[in-house]
Amino acid sequence: MTVKPTYCFIINCASNSFKAASFLKSKERQIAQIFGNPEFVYIQKDDSIVDIVREKANEFTHIIACGGDGTVNRVANGIMGSEAILGVLPLGSGNDFAQSIGLGNQFEENLSILKKGKTRPTDVIEIEKGFFVNTFGIGVDGLTNYYASKSRFKKGALKYFSGGLIALFKSTPFKADLSIDGSQIDLEAKCWMIAVANGKSEGGRYKISPESLNYDGKVEVIVVKAVQRIKLIIAFLKLSFGFEFNDTLVHRFSLQENCTIKTDDHLKCHADGEQVSPGTVINFKLLKAGLSVITG
Repeated sequence: MTVKPTYCFIINCASNSFKAASFLKSKERQIAQIFGNPEFVYIQKDDSIVDIVREKANEFTHIIACGGDGTVNRVANGIMGSEAILGVLPLGSGNDFAQSIGLGNQFEENLSILKKGKTRPTDVIEIEKGFFVNTFGIGVDGLTNYYASKSRFKKGALKYFSGGLIALFKSTPFKADLSIDGSQIDLEAKCWMIAVANGKSEGGRYKISPESLNYDGKVEVIVVKAVQRIKLIIAFLKLSFGFEFNDTLVHRFSLQENCTIKTDDHLKCHADGEQVSPGTVINFKLLKAGLSVITG
């Protein structure tokens, strides 16, 4: 027996510099005509997206995250453990996960993709305080995200670029121990950042892991070596223009089950663009096909 799909749209009012809410309100009638009788939930400042979604995931077959990567992260965390399907309407500043599942900038086209409802099992990474679906960053990466979140710029590209420049001048290399799938990795020297990538890019344009696919049952761990600061700045500028990391600057490892990263100090970290504080020992577990996602 086929279950009739039901939809709940979760709108993060803070997304896209607080423009997402007014935009979605202007589209409610159009969305209702396409999806029958959906529910619209507008998330305010002190609301817990995870708790709200956890409740709605037991009432609706499809939960649609309306916002950026941070909103997708919170909605995915709420869905985990339920039978609900994740959909995305990209309205944020980065929208990297949305790009990875075949969504673009055209609202009408994205609605059509959601209505068609083609799904794909998507990998999820579990950490101590939840899950992430795109990238996790430590060091310069985490600090860039921190300063981007504080930026006065409203456009995503400028937010991440300005945040990155500040982080590049304020960061210092750190010592880390790395274990992947039960094997200890000898990093030999300090590093600027470590990223665990389920997707190709973050910050809207920074292709830190261009070969990553979030449905292939593996994740890439990228370690940026402690090169001279000027070389790191040049690498960042190239990333900003769509270039990839030069292989001489990074170590790349494949993760297929689990990973542990131990750092010598508490460092800024982000999970899908959301600041997190996991401590100096961070454990990652790959949940293959952990989430059903509507894709283009």
